[in-house]
Amino acid sequence: MYLVHARLRTVPPVEVPDDLRQAARAGLCPRDRVEHLAVHPQSAEHFTLGFYLLSDSLEEAERHAEAVCRRLLGVRALPAARLLDVGVPLMPLSLLERRSR
Repeated sequence: MYLVHARLRTVPPVEVPDDLRQAARAGLCPRDRVEHLAVHPQSAEHFTLGFYLLSDSLEEAERHAEAVCRRLLGVRALPAARLLDVGVPLMPLSLLERRSR
């Protein structure tokens, strides 16, 4: 399982709706292989979707998260937005060092 973040910005710049979490989750289907979806409003116009995806590789997980985002945008499960980027969130080096001990 991989955690992949997708950062989006609403278009035109409008506020992120309060029901974004419910709307995004309602737009998912079993073939998406999303185990969990977190929604993180970053500002009035920016938000991040955190996908926990079942996937065979990191690259596949990133491609799949992007495809799911584009589908959710296409079926209007998300507000009109521009997908800024998709990728694995960076972890602080100190946390990685602690985990390897």
